[in-house]
Amino acid sequence: MENASFPRMSDAVLPPQLAALTVNVAVELGGSKQDLFDPLGFSEASLYEDGRLLRFSEMYALIERAMTVASAPWLGLEVGRAETVNTWGVLGYALMSCATERKALEIGAEYYAAAPSLMKTSAIIEDGMLRVQMDPLHDLPHLLPFCVEENMTGICAVSSSYMIEPFKPTEVWLTYEAPTYSARYEDTFQCPVLFEQSANIMWAREPTDRPLKTSDPIMAQTCLKMVQDVISQHSGEPDFIHRMREILLETPGDIPDLNEASARLSVSARTLRRRLAELGTSFKQLTQEVRRDLALDYLRSTPLNIDQISHLLGYTETTNFRRAFKQWTGKPPSAFR
Repeated sequence: MENASFPRMSDAVLPPQLAALTVNVAVELGGSKQDLFDPLGFSEASLYEDGRLLRFSEMYALIERAMTVASAPWLGLEVGRAETVNTWGVLGYALMSCATERKALEIGAEYYAAAPSLMKTSAIIEDGMLRVQMDPLHDLPHLLPFCVEENMTGICAVSSSYMIEPFKPTEVWLTYEAPTYSARYEDTFQCPVLFEQSANIMWAREPTDRPLKTSDPIMAQTCLKMVQDVISQHSGEPDFIHRMREILLETPGDIPDLNEASARLSVSARTLRRRLAELGTSFKQLTQEVRRDLALDYLRSTPLNIDQISHLLGYTETTNFRRAFKQWTGKPPSAFR
């Protein structure tokens, strides 16, 4: 959705359904809850607290632990397969109550951000086929397979629960190299799966005006209003700032300076400063927020040492990074980790 704010690692916007399901599937595969939660900064019980929303950094840390304790690098396939309408929250109920396949596609494409999503998902009709593309919200290559697997198999499982004819992809494209468990992909999707492609895309037949088996006009109207309310809570950031964050995060190890960023936006540096000031922020503030979010993720989710993280964030001196981090969090990076 174009006006959705670009999520930061520290944004607490994820409903806990997907996290809880990931834990359950990991345990079913032989993982231990204690081993899973011990290194994390939150407990399983906290997932069920009223109004609990997870930060992206918390969700990614949980996923990484779940794959480790379950000894299942293909965990995303299993989590997506286990998803139900309830996993998608109010968006799931809005979709299942739509009148037709086509209407469900329209609602899903516009309001996907109301569900606990780890990917930016877009759906269009191209050459008579449905093209569902999934782009990562954060640059975490080691977790990209999980995020793609969960999203793709989740769409198949949840959509099939309310469609008369189950949702089946005709071809799957993936940007990363074939993992050691690649045979599981064709077993799961029952179609050709191509790796090292230009984008993560699931192709399927074009939706029709065929009714859904769970259509409910009154429920559809109620749920759509609830979905819109959820979206409005997290859509306060203007498109221009959204785009700025995307540019700053395109190359996390080489964050562009003001002149580079303005060139990518096709505006002058002076215009960029003015527009950001009109929106109540500045290039320096946005850059610091991006560095902060990346630092938090690196400390929580990677074994990188402080000097390596400092270098990745563009600091010439580790002491400057330590000083900045303490200003952001009140703690030195070693104590935070």
